[in-house]
Amino acid sequence: MRIRTSLLLAVACFVIFACSDSEEPSAQTVAATAPTTPAAAAPATTVDMDAFIGEVREGLVQLVMQRDGVDRATAEQRADELLTQGTDRGVVEQQIALYSDWMANYPLHPVLGRHWTKEQAECVIVAMMKVEGIGRAAALVSAAQTGEMEVPDALALVQPVGFCVDMLAMMKADMIALGVPQNPDCLLADLVEEDVASWFVALFTHGREGFNVAMAEDLDLSCPTDS
Repeated sequence: MRIRTSLLLAVACFVIFACSDSEEPSAQTVAATAPTTPAAAAPATTVDMDAFIGEVREGLVQLVMQRDGVDRATAEQRADELLTQGTDRGVVEQQIALYSDWMANYPLHPVLGRHWTKEQAECVIVAMMKVEGIGRAAALVSAAQTGEMEVPDALALVQPVGFCVDMLAMMKADMIALGVPQNPDCLLADLVEEDVASWFVALFTHGREGFNVAMAEDLDLSCPTDS
């Protein structure tokens, strides 16, 4: 896991910095699947930055060797150039702290985080850092709440999840786990992942009520209950 984490963070560094130049069932019954607990803040993480920079450098060396097909000496030279050009120690420290806190708390993420695997959680945070940048990603994670968020911020929190997980399949799994009485296949028939994503955008912007309304508009509430 240590090597995997280092490589993932090296990829994020590489992309962000080095590549910058290039009862009777009802709508309320079903809507009870909406999670309401926002991600909790983790304690500050203490990081051995010299060791971490060494791991990132090694990760970049491996990536350059694989990508460009060069020998190790050439890859090491290129990796050192990339690190010199792009990675500020303070930014890297912020990056590893964000990653560590995220991985400690992702099961509490309102977008079905309790169903994610560790690999999916890693994918989400790395994707967010690539798209939003480390500073904005950290701010988004810190400010995340169910309700009263702006639409662009809500989209920035939901879209990386959609990139890394099958939100439709995960919603079905959540309905089954929560014992929703209607048949999930019937409820979700003809829907696509974008529909599910829109429910969670509504959760961030208008809270649980917004989630319930958005979901009730899309689900087939005429579905029978399972016997």
